[in-house]
Amino acid sequence: MTVMTQQTSSVQTRLFPERVWQELSGRVAQAFRMTEEESGRFQAGSIAKLIAALPFLAGCEDAERTAVAHLGTYLLSIRETKAYFSARAEDSTSALERLRLGSSFKGGDKRIIERGLCLLALNMVSDYQRDLGEDTALGKYNPIAAGAWDFEDTVAGLQWKILNTECVEMEEILPLVAVPMSYWGVN
Repeated sequence: MTVMTQQTSSVQTRLFPERVWQELSGRVAQAFRMTEEESGRFQAGSIAKLIAALPFLAGCEDAERTAVAHLGTYLLSIRETKAYFSARAEDSTSALERLRLGSSFKGGDKRIIERGLCLLALNMVSDYQRDLGEDTALGKYNPIAAGAWDFEDTVAGLQWKILNTECVEMEEILPLVAVPMSYWGVN
């Protein structure tokens, strides 16, 4: 298993220090003209933080630019333009398909990237399961309700990939056990 936390003379060096998250999330919040309350919820969100952390944890080139671009895509998916990101039948080819617009990385550890994307996909799959009744009532496409995905099989496949690559900092940001209870949007 890969461990992505470095040790330097018994002092742990963080790949994604809190100060980097505060700076990136603060600037992105300003760019999206968030209120102070919206900015606080955004900065407290584990999904957003994982999205920003992933290029750093994987050791990607251009990590800051990648993090900001992926956060921008994330925010577009939950704000006024969210209808353009809603699930469609053509997205059902893979639990990772809807993440493709925010999953371009230059270099980096592919196993760490996959682990992070699988955590995000697991969160989406859990949202689909949680929203089954509401989506059906609204006539909204849901790949579980449509029979495109079997919830248990999809979850098991994603969890297997997550558990086969260790990343302490990623687990601190979004523990696997917390993923099903986390919400994609900024609450």
